[in-house]
Amino acid sequence: MSLKKPKGVLRVICLIVAAVLLSAFAVGCKGGNENSSQSSNGGVDVSKYPNYVDPNEATYAFNEKEMITPYWQGNVIYNETVLLLDEDGQISGKLEYVPVKVLSVRDFKYDVEFTEGVDYTVEGNVIKRTEGSSIPYLTKENLNGENVPEPYKKVSTISNVLTDFVMMGTNVMYTEGPLLYGNQIAVSYVYDLNDLNKGALPAFSEATLPKVRAKLSGGESVNIVITGDSVAEGCSSSSKFNRPPYMPNFIDMAVGGLKTAYPAASITLSNQAKGGMTSDWGAAGVQTEKIIAAKPDVVYIHFGINDCGSGFGAGKYVDNIQSIILTVQAALPDCEFVVFKAFTPNTWAYDMENFESYWTRLDKAVQSMKNVYTLDMYTLSKEMLKVKKYSDVTGNGINHLNDFTSRLYTMGILEQLIEY
Repeated sequence: MSLKKPKGVLRVICLIVAAVLLSAFAVGCKGGNENSSQSSNGGVDVSKYPNYVDPNEATYAFNEKEMITPYWQGNVIYNETVLLLDEDGQISGKLEYVPVKVLSVRDFKYDVEFTEGVDYTVEGNVIKRTEGSSIPYLTKENLNGENVPEPYKKVSTISNVLTDFVMMGTNVMYTEGPLLYGNQIAVSYVYDLNDLNKGALPAFSEATLPKVRAKLSGGESVNIVITGDSVAEGCSSSSKFNRPPYMPNFIDMAVGGLKTAYPAASITLSNQAKGGMTSDWGAAGVQTEKIIAAKPDVVYIHFGINDCGSGFGAGKYVDNIQSIILTVQAALPDCEFVVFKAFTPNTWAYDMENFESYWTRLDKAVQSMKNVYTLDMYTLSKEMLKVKKYSDVTGNGINHLNDFTSRLYTMGILEQLIEY
């Protein structure tokens, strides 16, 4: 299924049909679909949302389109993750938006579907577990490493990734096992378009990545390279650990989406990222030589989390990013670059003032650089975490995404390269 916006004659036909509908509305015609859609969304022009669905007709599905298309191109969010917590006798969690209609609530594998009124209720944006429900949950003390259920155990060094967890401070749990992600549930629902804060979301611009988009549109070969840390390597994805639901990492999902949108193009990917690495590693000659050898048309760069954890200042971080770009540009002057402003790690574990300074300094540096763009996942994450808890959206409790937040990266990448 093509993800591209209708062009040419098809777009003209769409505009003519829309004009006819609007004219009918203006002379008092009642009950049309357009009128119904407008009124149900507080006057929002739903024609600007290509994946908008009538809430009464919305159903659950989770194929490629639902998995990777930016949810803000419609009014449905699929499999948003929530970890229900028992706090003060109420077992509940929060969704990012107030549901107009809940489509499905499932376990983290997406296999088991829970029943509204039997397993849960929804009030506003709060989903509550009912008494006797089979929905998993944790307690606040569990997240602090206390009274954690079997078979999980607190250790000083992880040896069994399925059962072990480490406390990094009094309230920062680190685990690669299912203690966190295995207790998250996935909620799909229709939301009100008026609730979108578009300023916090990636947006398409003709000025961003014009060379790569021209090659994709022209059916040419496009080589993609990504360099960075464990998030870029794909350690946030269930497929990396060979566990359900086997979600590909975000860059693989993005390449799949581009192949669907641009079937005539030949797209290759070289993932050169490595877990635990900082921008020092990325700027080293051996790494930039590997990038150049792949002859990329676009390089995605994801550093910052480990830099912050290592105490790097913003100046050192940005100097390294610029070094990577300038070195590659010297050999490949037409190459384009996208630097991620990373999704926030656990704010209790990192110097967030320093972390935020990376992005301020990066924005200034990019303004004077040719063929260089940013993809801001940090602002998106801050907006989301005004409502949700970090335990709702993390894969390991400290700095990895889970499958849902990994999908947000994919959506951001595709938003820059596809005019929906």
